[in-house]
Amino acid sequence: MATPRDSDRLLGVALRGRHDAAFDALAGGAGVGRTARALAGSLVDGEELPSRTTQQGVTLPYVVALATAWFGAARDEREMQAAVEVYRQVVQRLGPGALRRVERRHYLQAAFLVGRHDLVRRGLEELPDVSADVTEGLLADLVNPYAEHTRSPAGHARWEGLLGSRFAARGLLGPSVDGSRVPVFDGLRLAPGRSVDGPMVTVVVPAYRPDRGLVTSVASMVSQSYGHLEVLLVDDASGPAFEEVFAECVALDARVRLLRREVNGGSYLARNAALEVARGELVTTQDADDWSHPERVARQVEALAEAPRAAGSRSVAIRARPDLTRQWFGYRPERMNASSLMVRRDVLNRLGGFDTVRKGADSELQERLALVGGVVDVLAPLAITRLAPGSLSRADFTLGRHSPDRVLFRSSFRHWHGQLADRGAATPEAAALRREGPRPFPVPRTFVRGLPGAPPSGRLPLVMVVDQADPCPAALDDRLAAWVRGSDGVTGTDEAVGVLGREDLTRAGEGPAPWSDVLLEAARESRIELLTDSDRVHADTLLVLEPSVLAVAPEPVPGISADRVLVAAVPPSGDEPPRDLESVGAVVRALFGRAPEWGARSRAEQLIWEQEGWTMPLLADSVRSTRSVGVL
Repeated sequence: MATPRDSDRLLGVALRGRHDAAFDALAGGAGVGRTARALAGSLVDGEELPSRTTQQGVTLPYVVALATAWFGAARDEREMQAAVEVYRQVVQRLGPGALRRVERRHYLQAAFLVGRHDLVRRGLEELPDVSADVTEGLLADLVNPYAEHTRSPAGHARWEGLLGSRFAARGLLGPSVDGSRVPVFDGLRLAPGRSVDGPMVTVVVPAYRPDRGLVTSVASMVSQSYGHLEVLLVDDASGPAFEEVFAECVALDARVRLLRREVNGGSYLARNAALEVARGELVTTQDADDWSHPERVARQVEALAEAPRAAGSRSVAIRARPDLTRQWFGYRPERMNASSLMVRRDVLNRLGGFDTVRKGADSELQERLALVGGVVDVLAPLAITRLAPGSLSRADFTLGRHSPDRVLFRSSFRHWHGQLADRGAATPEAAALRREGPRPFPVPRTFVRGLPGAPPSGRLPLVMVVDQADPCPAALDDRLAAWVRGSDGVTGTDEAVGVLGREDLTRAGEGPAPWSDVLLEAARESRIELLTDSDRVHADTLLVLEPSVLAVAPEPVPGISADRVLVAAVPPSGDEPPRDLESVGAVVRALFGRAPEWGARSRAEQLIWEQEGWTMPLLADSVRSTRSVGVL
């Protein structure tokens, strides 16, 4: 009998791949006896879960994981409604303890988001051990008079008090809200309750084509209790249509200075530009549409004063939608706020500032700071960050899934950080990221699109498709393995060879697989170029060395195109897991509009096919030939 851990693994696969096969595997583990989609339809139509699906320790973990997958993947509205029904029926049948703590949160959030407020109210009374930030957030959200689907809105004053409860729990005043503002997020207001002084703090606020949220953001910074600060507002080449909102921000306070960039480069290049003229002993940042509590700067400065060896500090934020409701399925309303990072300016300068990429540089910097003193956390909510639809960061994260580019970026910078630690790097100079010369670690193309030094888009002579975690299995012959490592010239020219890494979901775990050090090292030394599904590249030849990564149609559709597609025909054997080559062929035809040309990864596999009656060329030979003669 499979274990509950298998259900968690299948849940991870379903959330990352979003394919029917993974959902059906969960339904199979639950003993449903039909497809997951068929079950969803019957639940929405009022049917009960079969009794066999809720056997504790046997089928129950699978049916609850299926509910989480339905809602987390958000493939369609009926599945999301069915998810709530699964949670409800499990609790009704087995009691609140049948759900794990995180599953109770999922139930409450899902019920709120589909408008089942009756279930949320009942669950808040019955479900044990739900964290305070979730509970108090839901209590406020249920009566929010400014949310579109509120069933029982409270008066403004009562709702405002509930909104501020998380601040009050940490001895802070909660904000008032001007309910006439649209969206109401921009009605957040709070005057400082004290006046604090100390070393100058520079607050950097980058903005590109901002809306009125920028005024909210800057106003919250000039309303800090900490008076000795400057606000460097950076216009990242927004254009003349946005002059008015920038002018309004500058007029808020004499401490606001406007810097203009001629060419758009993203928030981290804007931060680096501000760093060059910053006067503060400490530097922090503020996102262009967030709101910071008046105590944010003061509390973080105090934390650094109490921890003189720390390189920086950060604080907690409450996530909220423009209507100030706080539910994002699978995520707690409170988190450590990456954009609150406050760093000693001399340390930041010696580290080389932020990486010159469009995404993720604050996370990279924060983890690198662990080598040179670390970051002290202020465990109090000192900001409300806006969950804006379509934002760059939100689009990259959903429950259980990070975009492929985020996975590559994180794998890459952590590999470099590990090398720094192995070398004993403990000073900013030793851990510095140099802005000139070769990069110390590869980054996704999309993270440097339009920036100096970005690789050109267009054509590559050869792109190899591999399992990003295991690109050189033992079954590859020496020539193919050398090509993947970039240690042998395959094209006979100086043209770059691409390696498209994908996760093999047929062997995946609960979380996304990191990229192999083999690939990261080869890319760092410019022997290969790493690609993800996001990259729009045309390959003369696409060489699929691990067919399982294309066993099901990728979602979203990869941006790569190809004139010719060669695929490894991995034969059945006791040493290899089975590959569904028929499905792989169908996916290749759907993606690239052509049939795959099959080949063997090694002479040993070629002989196995010969024994089965198939003539199969070696892939390494096929790459260099004008056409392949393999047929499968």
